[in-house]
Amino acid sequence: MLWAYSQPHYRGVSEGYMGEAGHCGSASPMSFRVIRGSWLLFDEEGCCGNQYILGEGLYPDLISCGCVATSVKSLRPIPYVSSFSDPSISLFSLGSYEGLKMVVVTPTEHMKDFFTQSLQVHSGLWVVYEYSNYKGCQMLLQPGELPVWGEHSGWDTIGSLRPLKQPRLYVQVKSRALGSLLTSESVKDDSSPAGVILSPACSLDTQRWLFTGGLLRCKASKACLSVIGGKATVGARVALWAEHGRTHQRWSLNHNGTISSHLNHKLVLDFRGGTGFKRDHLVVNEFATDQATQFWDIE
Repeated sequence: MLWAYSQPHYRGVSEGYMGEAGHCGSASPMSFRVIRGSWLLFDEEGCCGNQYILGEGLYPDLISCGCVATSVKSLRPIPYVSSFSDPSISLFSLGSYEGLKMVVVTPTEHMKDFFTQSLQVHSGLWVVYEYSNYKGCQMLLQPGELPVWGEHSGWDTIGSLRPLKQPRLYVQVKSRALGSLLTSESVKDDSSPAGVILSPACSLDTQRWLFTGGLLRCKASKACLSVIGGKATVGARVALWAEHGRTHQRWSLNHNGTISSHLNHKLVLDFRGGTGFKRDHLVVNEFATDQATQFWDIE
């Protein structure tokens, strides 16, 4: 949801937008209130021309939008891009992904002497700027590859860039082999782990997880999926522990459906099974292509 006003500082004629507008009308908007989501503004009709990216917040004039044009002619919301990996982009000093390589995962306000000539967006949405300190023309990049940056942008290089913040999305983690969901038991205190089991879907917060910064955090308890003991050991138990952010709480959700530990990416989340009293435990095991219980769907 975005409100646009025909005069600076939210004065004049106002109009609310929920979706794309290829033409903003005769009174070009001069100030904005972004209520929900992120939006792209354009200085030409039909959502063409220079781009200006707005997140949720207040923009009393065009300068606050980073807009170098005299008017905004069209706009559209930025759709949510489903990605269960942290934002990542690779920049190259030569075309076709050759030369020096720089991998960026955090906001970078000054590229120093690195001249980007091609790039690969691995995950997330990125806002790139022509100059340092997030100045000059802007452009939104989605996952994909650009072998010749200058032809795509008309810029000599990229001066600064940042990942675009997106809404937090809770997911369910479903075992492909068993069809049941990753479910947390109650956390009694911060000094002992709480169990994580597989159980049928029940629409409770104990089955909803937030993946952020490599952490899988349960909505019900705010505790995180952890390798108990903190060692990269085959068969180590996986349970919930109060968030501390160290390596044994960090995971990668891989394209092949596995969930690997940052302790050792060869160790993946698995269901112990068997007949003993620990049969319901989750563990980390070495990846095996024929081990069906190592594969998960994120829903």
